Amino acid sequence: MTTTPIHHGAAAASAVPPRRRLLAAAAALALGGAPFATRAGDAFPSKPITMIAAFPPGGPADVLARAMAPTMGRLLGQPFIVENLPGAGGAIAVQRLLSLPADGHTLIMGSPNEAILAPLAIASARYKAENLALLAPVSTHPLVVMGRPELPYGSLEEIVAAAKKAGRTGLTFGSPGHGTMYHIVAEYLAQATGVQLVHVPYKGASPLLADLAGQQIDFTILPNLGGSIPLIETGKIKAVTVLDMARMKTLPKVPAVVEGNLPHKAEFVHSVWLGVMARAGIPADRIQLLVEASQKAIQSPEMVRALAISGTEPFPPQPLADSARFYAGEIAKYEKMARSVKLAAQ
Repeated sequence: MTTTPIHHGAAAASAVPPRRRLLAAAAALALGGAPFATRAGDAFPSKPITMIAAFPPGGPADVLARAMAPTMGRLLGQPFIVENLPGAGGAIAVQRLLSLPADGHTLIMGSPNEAILAPLAIASARYKAENLALLAPVSTHPLVVMGRPELPYGSLEEIVAAAKKAGRTGLTFGSPGHGTMYHIVAEYLAQATGVQLVHVPYKGASPLLADLAGQQIDFTILPNLGGSIPLIETGKIKAVTVLDMARMKTLPKVPAVVEGNLPHKAEFVHSVWLGVMARAGIPADRIQLLVEASQKAIQSPEMVRALAISGTEPFPPQPLADSARFYAGEIAKYEKMARSVKLAAQ
């Protein structure tokens, strides 16, 4: 577990007398920069806010959580802590969140992996997707097929052809865990093309990419965010195909999957979203406070830079009701995909 306190001008509530806090808030309001905490009263937030990243440092969730931290800490008027809790496809992180009170002091940088798929894939994950609430979608990232540096195949079609030739031994692919979206997408690809692939699960993207660069596995499917970016830029891993309708600005020489000749290629267009999530049941006034702070943090210079590196844009701000509808639709979609590949809980 990695826990990093991030302080950006936010002092602990107990260190500042209430009257001084109110005077400071009034002065900040006059300047147009009031911390949100004062608008909801001194009761919330009353202690540091923790955002959990369900995967190791350097992965997509960790990168975006840390990019949001400066603005979140400033607006909420409390220290903002990023806590990495990897393992079990993100289920460990979610179970930690759900073990804590629904008071808004703990959030998670969530994705379909830990929120929706982990309880379908991991027998010990005793929660449902509906136990979580999506407060603010942060970004959506096209998935990229990435190969080991000496992989002799330059397209997804060539990977499929090689897997067919290999038969039962197949090619090896890594994912950040059984039942993660990246595992499901690869299994769906194998099912749709009639090939067999050998799955190698990891505890997160960082150790997976290290083994990919070290020639220990053949390929993986991940968003190009965090640790994969410098590895692709330096040739230590190979970007093969972008699973999107168009090429990415940051990978202009890498073809989109729809440019190839695979049958039903539009079915292989996949992206993963990341968003600020919380335990369901938090009081409505606190939820609204967290939504507003999250949406401002998503548009912060730190977040804009982090997303620009990956070639993606922030999710536009939207009402909480729209986020709830979006999340309900995602639950239905990923549950259908899991049934399609006969995902079994382990």
